[in-house]
Amino acid sequence: MPMKLTPLNITLACVLVWVISEMNLDTEMTFSWGWLITLCVILSLIDLGFRMIFKDLKKLWFAQIAFILVVGILMVVIRVL
Repeated sequence: MPMKLTPLNITLACVLVWVISEMNLDTEMTFSWGWLITLCVILSLIDLGFRMIFKDLKKLWFAQIAFILVVGILMVVIRVL
């Protein structure tokens, strides 16, 4: 069964592209390779968990988009405080 495209997969791809594009700059990387691998594993496990909970692809998309929005808002709030 082929892997279905989900918002968390898209997010992971964007993070990887961002890190790869940052590698060629003379500045320091935002986070280390260890943290990048940890982030990839965590996002993959969360994606797998959502896939196990939500069998319907439409519900899966809504749940993952909501998760990404909540995490993003929490990151901004924590950063501001």
